[in-house]
Amino acid sequence: MPGKFVRILRCRSCSAPLSGFKSQCLYCGTRNDIDRSLLQTVAIATNEPGLDCPICQIAMQSATLDSSDGHPISAYKCGTCFGLFFDLFKLETILTNLAKFGFAIDRKRLDELSGQANTEEGVFYRKCPVCTKLMNRVNFGKRSGVITDRCGDHGTWLDAGELKRLVEWMDAGGSLAHAEFMQEINQQKARRDRREQAKFDRLRRESRKRNRL
Repeated sequence: MPGKFVRILRCRSCSAPLSGFKSQCLYCGTRNDIDRSLLQTVAIATNEPGLDCPICQIAMQSATLDSSDGHPISAYKCGTCFGLFFDLFKLETILTNLAKFGFAIDRKRLDELSGQANTEEGVFYRKCPVCTKLMNRVNFGKRSGVITDRCGDHGTWLDAGELKRLVEWMDAGGSLAHAEFMQEINQQKARRDRREQAKFDRLRRESRKRNRL
């Protein structure tokens, strides 16, 4: 049975293969827009003012992403580092539109994606492009391994390549695996609660019995 075809992403400057989902070439240092293939329907409105990129501190371009329900989704994209900023709750919507599979859990593929997760040399807190407050670092879906930067009032920032990785995580059944994990966690909690309640009821019966003596 033939193996699964995997497209190798190459640097736009030196053509060297890119490592995992890293956008910066390890050989020449050039940053690459590896999410571009997912956003071919984006219409860049270059004449509109954009927000400042939290990494490069330059104005981003506003963009409109098509969605399956006919209602366009707004986003901002940096032309230098290729990061993306999605308005509040818009990232989840665009991921649902971009993911083509995800109807079953592919645990082998999820393990592969986990092994390809970007390793950061340090922890960096970035400012929200809208309010400039430091955003929270959130593991998307709690188990995707993609650490997003999220402002609870305005939206979510993704570094270059993270959108592609999240789509592949969704296609491999990542959201289903997370739901399965949370169901098990809730079941374990329910069992602990029942044991604690049973222990409390037993102690209360023993106390009442002693008081009657």
